[in-house]
Amino acid sequence: MAAPELPPAAQKFGFKTRLNINPVTNTVGTTPTEILKNNPDRVYWLIVNLSAYDGYAGWDREVSATKGILLPANGGYASASALEDGELVIYPVFGINLTASGTWMIIEVERI
Repeated sequence: MAAPELPPAAQKFGFKTRLNINPVTNTVGTTPTEILKNNPDRVYWLIVNLSAYDGYAGWDREVSATKGILLPANGGYASASALEDGELVIYPVFGINLTASGTWMIIEVERI
């Protein structure tokens, strides 16, 4: 009998992973909000701005319209993968909405 095949992520990374949805918060305010903490085990993240207001994501508490990645309202997104972006994926990420607080969906995949 053949050994069971590993899931695709385990095949790609060489270890098992798990999915975390909104590991810190799902609400981003009009002041910088930490949405992902430093995590050396993280291999991927996806951030989706579900709110009705444009937002920005960045790697420090100075995230703003002039220092961040635009996440347009109603589904704008950004992602990072260890395979493509290297260690960028492990650092803390902060978000800000410019007009009013809103809901974002934050997903991370990490080693278990």
